[in-house]
Amino acid sequence: MSSDADAHKVGLIPVTLMVSGNIMGSGVFLLPANLASTGGIAIYGWLVTIIGALGLSMVYAKMSFLDPSPGGSYAYARRCFGPFLGYQTNVLYWLACWIGNIAMVVIGVGY
Repeated sequence: MSSDADAHKVGLIPVTLMVSGNIMGSGVFLLPANLASTGGIAIYGWLVTIIGALGLSMVYAKMSFLDPSPGGSYAYARRCFGPFLGYQTNVLYWLACWIGNIAMVVIGVGY
């Protein structure tokens, strides 16, 4: 087994891409005609999303620097707010992942 010192660190760009993928989700694939009809204003929406993703990825990068223990959002919420809210954070993240996966299946079937 590898030690904690040998663990691979995730950089800013991969974290930003993961966060932006979670934020954008499947909505981009559901309504391409609506995005095309809005023209250039859709690009501003993408820019706002990218700025939000960068901000969120910087928060996670700082949190992982301050507390390098594994667990992500669950560990941070548990450490700051106690075990109950840590558990709630984990459950809500799990539900969001399931809903996102179901949305991707709906897109795949309907495409």
